Amino acid sequence: MKRNLLALAVGVAFVLPLAAQAAPTVYGRLNLSVDYMDVDAGTKTDGGWALNSNASRVGIKGNEKLTDELTAVYKAEWGIQGDTAAGDLNARERYIGLKHYQLGTVRLGHIDSPLKNAEDSIDVFNDHVNLDMEKFIYGQNRLSNSINYVSPKFLDVFGANITFTPGEKATGTGPCKTIATDCENHLADAYSAAFSYEDDSLYLSASMDKEVMEMNAIRLNARYKINELTLSGMYQTAEDSFGPSNEQESFVLSASYNMDKWTARAEYLQSNQEVMQFSGLNDQTNSSLVGVGLDYNFTQATKAYGNLASLTVDEKFIGGSDTSGFLVGFGMETRF
Repeated sequence: MKRNLLALAVGVAFVLPLAAQAAPTVYGRLNLSVDYMDVDAGTKTDGGWALNSNASRVGIKGNEKLTDELTAVYKAEWGIQGDTAAGDLNARERYIGLKHYQLGTVRLGHIDSPLKNAEDSIDVFNDHVNLDMEKFIYGQNRLSNSINYVSPKFLDVFGANITFTPGEKATGTGPCKTIATDCENHLADAYSAAFSYEDDSLYLSASMDKEVMEMNAIRLNARYKINELTLSGMYQTAEDSFGPSNEQESFVLSASYNMDKWTARAEYLQSNQEVMQFSGLNDQTNSSLVGVGLDYNFTQATKAYGNLASLTVDEKFIGGSDTSGFLVGFGMETRF
């Protein structure tokens, strides 16, 4: 009897530490659409039907309570292709960190930049392979070598998100990208920061990138919710952190309206980019997107949707051409 009790006690001693750590959450998203895109590139007309996977992903995340004040947090996420068996398991966010219930969270890893996160819900075509605003404007970066701090909500409305990235004397990746002489061993060869205000109806944020992918940028965001109507706006300027000058000015306006299980969406995007060549000539590219969408939400996790959009790219330089087109498509997304 005593030996049985001893065996039980030893078993409990091994099980209890394992039970203290919560099991990780396995999650993911499949987003597939059938899209028809008609493109006029000046000298030819191209396009057609395509089945697209729109930022489909799978990941694991979790946390472990360490003390009454500290919690360990972690996440690892991969992009997957829902329309083909090739190209799976591309790196997305992954990090490990410590969260203090009063002081905030410090994370280390490959993390979305604060400037990217500050976009909030402005992009009603987020993740779409052809319509996501990252196709038209700078700033949608996920940063390697991230040392990230996310503050708690001060007074329940103010927040901060700050990332430093050391260059590690690398070329082709990280904040230095291609210029080896810019790569140092400093703690913050590049940094990104966002500061926000958010209450039940209003969201405001100001964010910036410095030396991120050889670019400096400032982004201002606003969102206002009136019952079931949400209005959003964004203004951004970006320029090279070295010469010759590459400048981009962009703004986005969007709206969404919820009607029971239906959500109507609309967006207008304009981006003007000017590149000064060594010859002194300037190359200009003006891009615009006008689009609408409609979602039917079966549940909170699953929806069907349709998109209709017009795209224009006007290139004003020798050898440049005007490109215009439209996209119509429908798809389905489920989160698990």
